[in-house]
Amino acid sequence: MARGDRLAVERRFAGSTVTYTHHGIDLGDGTVVHARPDDPERIFDGGSVARTSAAEFAAGLPIRVITDPPALHPPDEIAARALSLIGRDGYCPVVENCEHFATWCATGERGSRQVDLLASRVASATARVAAVVAARTAAGAAERVLIRTALGTTVRFGLRTLLPATLVAEGAAMMAEWSAHQAGHSPERSRRAGESAGIATSAAVCAAAAAAAGPAAIVTGALAGAALWLGGSAAAGVAERALRPGASLRDAKAGQRLD
Repeated sequence: MARGDRLAVERRFAGSTVTYTHHGIDLGDGTVVHARPDDPERIFDGGSVARTSAAEFAAGLPIRVITDPPALHPPDEIAARALSLIGRDGYCPVVENCEHFATWCATGERGSRQVDLLASRVASATARVAAVVAARTAAGAAERVLIRTALGTTVRFGLRTLLPATLVAEGAAMMAEWSAHQAGHSPERSRRAGESAGIATSAAVCAAAAAAAGPAAIVTGALAGAALWLGGSAAAGVAERALRPGASLRDAKAGQRLD
């Protein structure tokens, strides 16, 4: 570790087994500048940027160096940017957290992969549910969605199956992507881990729902679940592209607070 490095430690949310990454800037003298809440158990109640010892920052946990996204400023400037904000009040885990701060110091742009990941998954879940409901509505008066495959087996799925399958699969995808991110994997690799978990879970839930109809129906259900996930991914991708320009504008305006 050296002056200007972005440091990170993996901490746990209070009272849970879910981890998150806390970020800071190394000053090279055994101290770290980081944005933190006033009360770790009440993270929406405000906070500030503080300079503490590296030991206090780590809290007994292993420290790693963050290099993604790549720094755009030299180490001394990164440290100077961090020092310039010591004592600044204001902390929000959603729009102004420790990762936003450390990324701004290194690149000049606010960014938090943790927030982006969660926001992306929430948007994805919303788009998937909307797609399922739209498909069900398009079926008109039919009570169920009917799927036939090359196996010659017909399986009928209603919203009681499709919605839980969608939500459970999205939850599995979120946990897999979050775990991959916390392990230090790239955004692309983390996303692939989430998508793999999502399609597998969707297929498993739909296969289980069709189990009573026999082995052929289980295979058909699994194929239907995979198709359900892939169709939802396409819908989520369209929704994300449609929202991206607005999100970029909001980020640019919010970034003015740090500049």
